[in-house]
Amino acid sequence: MEGEEVTSGQVPTEPTVLGNESSPPSLSVMCPICNEFFKDTDMINSTSCGHIFHKNCLTRWLNRSRSCPQCRSECHHDRVHRIFLNFTAPVISPENFVPLPRPPYEWVPIYLGDEDNEGSPQVFEGSVQCGTDEDGHPAYVARMTFGRDLLPASYIPEKGVARGSWGCRAYTRTQDVEVLVLNNCDHKWVHGQNGSYPEKSLKTGHSEIGHPTFTGRCIYEGILRLGKVHPSHKLMYLPHHDLEVSTNTYDVLVVKPRNSNNH
Repeated sequence: MEGEEVTSGQVPTEPTVLGNESSPPSLSVMCPICNEFFKDTDMINSTSCGHIFHKNCLTRWLNRSRSCPQCRSECHHDRVHRIFLNFTAPVISPENFVPLPRPPYEWVPIYLGDEDNEGSPQVFEGSVQCGTDEDGHPAYVARMTFGRDLLPASYIPEKGVARGSWGCRAYTRTQDVEVLVLNNCDHKWVHGQNGSYPEKSLKTGHSEIGHPTFTGRCIYEGILRLGKVHPSHKLMYLPHHDLEVSTNTYDVLVVKPRNSNNH
């Protein structure tokens, strides 16, 4: 049973540009699942943890997962309710319109195991390819939910799965998977060992007790592989066939936004 419907007050929207009056007003707020701005014609739902999504996007997600797409809190269909937003869009001329910048990087949810996408591997522009899996298929930086852990993982488009490791075993996932997409930043790999990682490393995930984990790479049996750097364990773990294997030397992914003053 759905919760009560909630109506908010007026919400600032993305300005409507003269000469494009046929487009419905849109909020300067984006659905985290499809990365599209909300429009006044959209059905918008909220989770019990307070995050909002397109109704169809969230329904599709919850058909495959029982966690919020944004914060990973437990979430079910019966804990979702619709909200109503009042749109007002100031009209400005095209020469004064400035689109909202995209974040330097983002974790983009990807739907795997979908019949509509079978036979057509999904690769996003800006995704980070690094090495292969043990069968030689190109691998991309990703992460996936496993219990209460958020695991650094590798996305294998040709197989339509993500691969990660936990508790001495390798796991394959088609749900709760996100792929790293770089919009306006550069990346590099910095050497680490025995759990060390650079100060500016990209925090990819966390353990069930909150320890941070990072994306790493190493050469394993002659192949460049992606894995999980776990500083509190002083190791990098990676999936290899059905097992979780480890190494104490690796490279850690560092992401730096362009036009940054950091050196």
